[in-house]
Amino acid sequence: MHIYSLQREQKIQLSGDEVFAFFSDPHNLEVLTPPWLRFRILTPDPIHMGVGTIIQYRLYWRMLPIA
Repeated sequence: MHIYSLQREQKIQLSGDEVFAFFSDPHNLEVLTPPWLRFRILTPDPIHMGVGTIIQYRLYWRMLPIA
């Protein structure tokens, strides 16, 4: 059996606070998801992120709803 390891590093020209603010906003999932998946958040605003937060969403694969 072979074990493979993929390592990736990316430099971002922003402060840690700016990066954290981007990733802590669940609406940015729509920005990060390819448009052809038609990702949409169904959970009403405001969404308070924290341990155990559940976000309902919908996306499509070839015209079929996935979630």
